[in-house]
Amino acid sequence: MATETADFIVIGGGIAGVSVACELSARGSVILLEMESAPGYHSTGRSAAVMSENYGPALWSRLVTASRSFLESPPPGFAEVPLVTPRGALFLARDGEQDQLQAQADELVRRGASIELVSAEEALRYCPVLKASEFVSALYEPDCMDIDTDALLSGYVRMLRSRGGRVVTDARVEKLTRAGAVWDISTPKGRFEAPVVVNAAGGWVQQVAGLAGLSNRNVVPFRRTAVTFDPPQGSDIHHWPMTFDVAETFYFKPEAGRIMVSPVDMAPSEPCDAQADELEVAIAIDRIHKYTTMDVRSVKHKWGGLRTFAPDHEPVIGHDPEEASFIWLAGQGGNGVMAGVAAARLAASFAAGEGVPSDLGALGITEENVSPGRECVAGANAEQPVVGSLEAID
Repeated sequence: MATETADFIVIGGGIAGVSVACELSARGSVILLEMESAPGYHSTGRSAAVMSENYGPALWSRLVTASRSFLESPPPGFAEVPLVTPRGALFLARDGEQDQLQAQADELVRRGASIELVSAEEALRYCPVLKASEFVSALYEPDCMDIDTDALLSGYVRMLRSRGGRVVTDARVEKLTRAGAVWDISTPKGRFEAPVVVNAAGGWVQQVAGLAGLSNRNVVPFRRTAVTFDPPQGSDIHHWPMTFDVAETFYFKPEAGRIMVSPVDMAPSEPCDAQADELEVAIAIDRIHKYTTMDVRSVKHKWGGLRTFAPDHEPVIGHDPEEASFIWLAGQGGNGVMAGVAAARLAASFAAGEGVPSDLGALGITEENVSPGRECVAGANAEQPVVGSLEAID
């Protein structure tokens, strides 16, 4: 079987991989390698799928801001349906957490987002099932949107293919070596070569880097559990927001006529087809009973997914410090769908040797603060998984 060649090879067919491959296809020939039978099987297909500028740590939330215009107004023909629809988000603070909520509000206002700070009682007009006595204040973000993940993923794949890009499925990377000026990649679907590789393999990014002979980077997958249940009989849940607590112990939202809830669990995991953890399922139900008036009579569906974090929970995007032709696009930590447009642009710019796009630089994104070579990712402690504390929800 002849070796296929390209200007860029992207490893991983989740939203990170397909979006950066699409970006790169405007610059040269691209081959995307996905180990499963179809793109989007793992974390992308299990995302809560909202766009909130108050969701995630500082740099990721800025990448959400930079992704908004594309998600709201994609290129003509990109998708047959809107990529986003109105949802709204509600962030709840207990006594002692008001300063954190105010800091989040101030940051959103600085970036031009619409917000409203209200009392816990006033928050009932947005989400009437809350137990207002459990909270003191709330931040409402009206411009939070639901994201049609399938439409976004399909749009990128379609655009990639229209530009001549190749998507090769069932192509788990078995060997990855640098030979002269190119990477030589072996898979069950054949051999592939390119001068630049983009590692967008989600929970498997460290394994891919290991195959490339590169040092360990502190980018660790964690399991996240979610369940769905029926809403209270007669409730009109259509306009309920996605609801979070500032302490990061739960979030819930309407989804396909039911309520989806996660206890925001973060258990270190080997890369795998993650399943729901039964203890976390019970914790999720308990959080609903404690903080809302809803009664979970039965769980309709439960699932798990992997979210991959650096210790500071910020993006890991850019040139590996040991090999500049190996580009990381990792550490999404649950931000990969809503911030993926801008993250892909950033990774593609690095892969093409173009630096940080000017609009992202204006938001405070630098090559250094997202680099896989920064101390907490590539430093002396990188041999052991480190669990960082979340600066904001997810």
